[in-house]
Amino acid sequence: MNIEALRTEPDDPGLTGVVVEGRIVSVVPTHDIEALGLAVGQPWDQATQSRVEHSLLVDRARRDALILLADGVPEQLLNQRLKAQEHSPEAITDAIKHLHADGWLTSPPFLGTDSESDS
Repeated sequence: MNIEALRTEPDDPGLTGVVVEGRIVSVVPTHDIEALGLAVGQPWDQATQSRVEHSLLVDRARRDALILLADGVPEQLLNQRLKAQEHSPEAITDAIKHLHADGWLTSPPFLGTDSESDS
């Protein structure tokens, strides 16, 4: 199976649908298409699907983190709050790295898993 088309979602131009065998099999943040190496004609295999799914989970965690920051949640509590929203640890880690790289966070990302002291 190959990717037949990449279609921007009409309701959210930040998401692009991946079309395989005439149907949208997944969506991906539009800004990640190049980084993921997605292109029409590329094989749609399990590895590609996993990368796309992870990208979408990271994008969701990033969006939720921005909402939390806008609501006044201190950046030191983002990890804990995103875990409470049931984001995966991998998606949280990557989302926080992206937020730091983009300048939304001033502290370097804390990548440890010990948040017991904040409980």
